Amino acid sequence: MKTSVGMIGIGLMGQGIASNVVRHGHPLSLMDHPGNQPIGELVAAGARVCGSPAEVARHAEVVILCVTGAPQVATVLTGPEGVISGLRAGSIVIDCST
Repeated sequence: MKTSVGMIGIGLMGQGIASNVVRHGHPLSLMDHPGNQPIGELVAAGARVCGSPAEVARHAEVVILCVTGAPQVATVLTGPEGVISGLRAGSIVIDCST
């Protein structure tokens, strides 16, 4: 059984993680953001593009964050339409941010 994964922060590090998630057949949801690397290949491979962190969380059992630092993590998690407002019971959040 494949785990549904959400990614927020498709920068240099996040792009590699997201590519591996898709390559191994896990459903991927990602947040559309101007700071992302090009996401066309991920979308072509079936990734779902979401408009908010909460939407990413609603579609994922595991949410991976790869954002710039602690202030951005706090905003993504607890801000308006943040990850926490969309998490399902039993979900996991992994922070890979610097």
